[in-house]
Amino acid sequence: MADSDGAAVDQDRPAQLHVFDFPQIYQKPTADSLLETLDLLVETPFAFGHEHVQRQQVVDPAGVPRYLTSIIASSLDWIQDDEVKERIWNEASLRLSARSGRNAAPSQTRSFRVNDALVIQLHEPSLTGDNLGLKTWASSLLLAKRLITLRAEVACDKGRVLELGAGTGLVGISAACLWGASVVLTDLPDIVPNLAKNVSLNSDLIVASGGEADTRVLDWSDVSTMPQHQSEKYHTIIAADPIYSPEHPNMLANAILRSLATDRWSRVVIEFPLREHYRPEQASLKRLLNDGEC
Repeated sequence: MADSDGAAVDQDRPAQLHVFDFPQIYQKPTADSLLETLDLLVETPFAFGHEHVQRQQVVDPAGVPRYLTSIIASSLDWIQDDEVKERIWNEASLRLSARSGRNAAPSQTRSFRVNDALVIQLHEPSLTGDNLGLKTWASSLLLAKRLITLRAEVACDKGRVLELGAGTGLVGISAACLWGASVVLTDLPDIVPNLAKNVSLNSDLIVASGGEADTRVLDWSDVSTMPQHQSEKYHTIIAADPIYSPEHPNMLANAILRSLATDRWSRVVIEFPLREHYRPEQASLKRLLNDGEC
């Protein structure tokens, strides 16, 4: 098909809208038309492992932040219902924050396809400060995908599995599902509430797979949060991308050595990204674990 100028038109390409196609504030549009427009501007969280499905209508991003700002800045005095006005301002603010980078983005729930049979839903709160554990990192997905092939290498039927630095819980939840294991997912106090939320969010999947999952605080710098007796230790420890500080090798090695059972079934599985800056720390951790000291 060709347009009036003879140029080819891709019929499968979603129609693109521009902000000038939207109701403008100076026109004093109805509340319904503004809310419908704001619905069009919802940004769907990226779903890892899924094919991206385009909407039938795509909005040109040029000018969208300014358009949203014009709504937020307007008194909307022609709209009589104060609750509706609050809703419009709130929706416009959410759309603007979603376009302001991950730190400003609102909380979101994303889907992670581990394999054809396992899709895990994870809630990620708005990022605050340096709480890196509130974000799902690529290494977690890579390790989650490897778990099915690692099943033959670990003795998760001998006892519980421990995940250190679980973050949003993708690896630990995947282990509970793919290994049918009893997994304890751990992290710092500020991270564990969201971690527990994600375990609950996927509880039906975990139970259907014959697994179990629990969460608790384990601070690598606080030995009182680590197993105190041999009977409390784990035969399998898993971690993804656990080092992002020069202090972490000693802290992590200490946590592993204090938490790992000492028998022939014990295994530690760690997924590291190829991050040049932390290669010395990764090598240091490997040496500490091989030497059995920290």
